[in-house]
Amino acid sequence: MTRLAATLLLTAILATPALSQTRRPPGAEYQGKAFEFRRAAPGVYLAVGTGVLSAESNAVIIEGDRDLLVVDSETSPAAAWALLRELRAVTPKPVRTLVITHFHYDHAHGTQSFPAGVEIIGTEFTRRMLAEGKSMSHATAAGNRTFSNAQVSNLTKALDTATTPASRRDIEARRAVWQRYLESIATLTPVAPTMTVASRITLSRGGRDIVILHPGPAHTAGDLVVWLPKERILVTGDLLQPNLPYMGDGFFPQWADAIDSLRALGPTMVLPGHGDAITDLAVVERQRDYLRDIYAQTAALKKEGHPAEEVAKRLDLSRYDAYYPRFPGWTDEMVVRRRLGTVRRIFDQLDGK
Repeated sequence: MTRLAATLLLTAILATPALSQTRRPPGAEYQGKAFEFRRAAPGVYLAVGTGVLSAESNAVIIEGDRDLLVVDSETSPAAAWALLRELRAVTPKPVRTLVITHFHYDHAHGTQSFPAGVEIIGTEFTRRMLAEGKSMSHATAAGNRTFSNAQVSNLTKALDTATTPASRRDIEARRAVWQRYLESIATLTPVAPTMTVASRITLSRGGRDIVILHPGPAHTAGDLVVWLPKERILVTGDLLQPNLPYMGDGFFPQWADAIDSLRALGPTMVLPGHGDAITDLAVVERQRDYLRDIYAQTAALKKEGHPAEEVAKRLDLSRYDAYYPRFPGWTDEMVVRRRLGTVRRIFDQLDGK
């Protein structure tokens, strides 16, 4: 090999994102099973974290005749490594394609643990957010780092008051989950999609068509969903969830319209980015109604001249309380404070920001 050829080869290697950690990455030490693989249909599985590792989002595995497509790469390199390791017990087929539904850390920060050569599919917006490192500094990722450090600190203090060996073991086990997460993301290098979807593409995997759709701005500016027309299964990331999703990057009227367009496909099952599979489509319609309701109320109160803080207090969303209950121990003030971020996001939209 000439010196020039060797130099070009080295440059290409250094310019390629670090994929395929064949060895156990930092933070991936755990006992038991990190994931439960729930069969949604023949060759379609919803992977849900068990809690022994920080695996905050669901992944979906779709089996083709020769290989696998995975939707979302998990929360960290460690969680992704565990997902792929345990997936071998479900099917020996190799992963050839990875779809990233959106750029948020819990769906996109495990990609470096996927095998080299995997095709990574996302929108152009998602590609840009990951390529420029903005997913790491985004409020969701920064907030989770702060929360994780606080959990380690609080659980360390709790050890001082543990009264039995069993309680100490429990506290230490819970603390280890957060410590391992922080250890894993210290090695993180976001990996951007290698292929982008502007509107819609269809992949054929033997007897299965896999439709990848960008329904327009919704949960973020660059969401993808996956539609399996034969099985009538819709994979949505955080665009649809059983509980209220994070709304800090949302486009509210467009998000509700996107839900209507996806509902029109006629799914019989929704596999969301968090929570259990949805088979009662009233859940889908309820989220759409909530989005329209909070947007309309906020717009009306803003037009009356109320500031965001006052709007958050005045919102009347009580008809959704039975479906979206507050967290245990939360006060009215805490609920208002949480809604304030959504209100400010809607203010920005109304102001054209």
